[in-house]
Amino acid sequence: MQSKTLAQVTARPNDSPFWKGLMRTKDLFFRRTKFILGNGMTTRFWEDTWLGETPLATQYPSLYNIVQRKELYVGIVLQSTPLNIQFRRSLVGDRWN
Repeated sequence: MQSKTLAQVTARPNDSPFWKGLMRTKDLFFRRTKFILGNGMTTRFWEDTWLGETPLATQYPSLYNIVQRKELYVGIVLQSTPLNIQFRRSLVGDRWN
């Protein structure tokens, strides 16, 4: 059995009502929580608050909407230069700014 982080787990139809309720509050929890990075392998790049006061998805919604892999972790993105992020469209004009 492979362990998953809280961000990775989802509710399944046969889960208990308690677990389903917990999964419904998960997004609110992550919006109000700030993470300490460590190696960045458990902190979601776009959806966790680790840089600034809100998640990058909230700070930069136009970029979040066109990113190919929303589920990336900070440690994966920051391990290379240029950053390990790919977008569905080119970043030109207003998107680049």
